[in-house]
Parts: sequence; C-alpha cells; structure tokens
Amino acid sequence: MTAATHHTEPRSSTSTGAGILFVEGAVLILFGAAAIAFPLFASIAAAVLLGWILIASGIAGLIGAFTERPHLHFGWSLLSSIVSIAAGLVAAFYPLAGVLALALVIAAWLALDGVGSMMIGINLRRVGSRSWGWPVVSAIIDWVLAVGIFMLAPVGGALIVGIIVGVDLVFGGVALVMIGAALRGQARA
Repeated sequence: MTAATHHTEPRSSTSTGAGILFVEGAVLILFGAAAIAFPLFASIAAAVLLGWILIASGIAGLIGAFTERPHLHFGWSLLSSIVSIAAGLVAAFYPLAGVLALALVIAAWLALDGVGSMMIGINLRRVGSRSWGWPVVSAIIDWVLAVGIFMLAPVGGALIVGIIVGVDLVFGGVALVMIGAALRGQARA
C-alpha cells in the first residue's frame, strides 16, 4: 500500500463522545470518593463556591436594580441583591457557618418533604392504591435523616453536606460511565 492510498478511518463522534464521558465520569467518581472520604473539606469547599455564586448573583442583581426595569420593584430587587451578597460573604469568608446553615436548610427540607410524602401515602391508601407504602417509607426516611442532621449539628451537620456532595458526584460519574459504555456499544454495533 502506498502513502497515497493509505488512510485511516476517522474515529466516529460516538466513539470519541464515549471516551470523553468515561473520563468525565471517572473524574467525578474520584472527586466524589474524595468528598466522601473528607466530608468536612468538601462541605467547606461547597460553601465557599456557593458564597461566591451568591456574591456574583447579588452584584448582578444590584446592577439590574439600578437599571431601568419597570417590571420589577426597585426596593425588593435591592433587598434581594443585598441579602444575596451578605449571605455570599458569610459563606465565602466564614464557610463553616455557611455549611451549618446549609445543613439546617437541608434538614428542614427533609422534614417538610416527609410531611408531603406522608400525605401522598395516606391519600393513596384512602383511594385503595397498593403502592401507598412507598411514599410512607420515603417520609419516614426523610424524617430520620432530618432528625439525624439536627441531632448531629453542628459537627455532623457540617459533615453531611460533604457526604451529600460526594454521593451526588459518585452517582453522576457512574451515570456518565454507563452512558459512555452504551455509546461505545452502539459505535461497535
């Protein structure tokens, strides 16, 4: 074969996409495992990141509040922007306080979500559905987690945020790896 007739087949975009998903998934799994192994560090990093996001959001809100936007109320826009900046400054420069606040918000959400799930379960039982137990179990788990976070505060509450971030990263990474595997399988078929 001469150089003029020799050519290589370009890698398909599906195969390349699968490889990228594998790499991204592996990175997420590694970061997730690190967050689970070092939950306090992950919690603080998440709080600092959230703090800077809130600061940027508040600054953007201030800019918007002082530009002509007749559909928005100036006072409420200004208040919302100032609250975002203040909360962001606390989270960015006092991240442990931000983590504790975030943990308490998660616990409150779990408690309220448990109420909603329980009401769904009760309603499903009332209408004769055989699946009424699943939302009841979900409600009980929500309440156990909420009580656990409240009882473990402040230290355990701070750790839970990092664990949640870690678990989310691991499952996100696994999902990407599995999507990559499916794409690779399609490319070979």
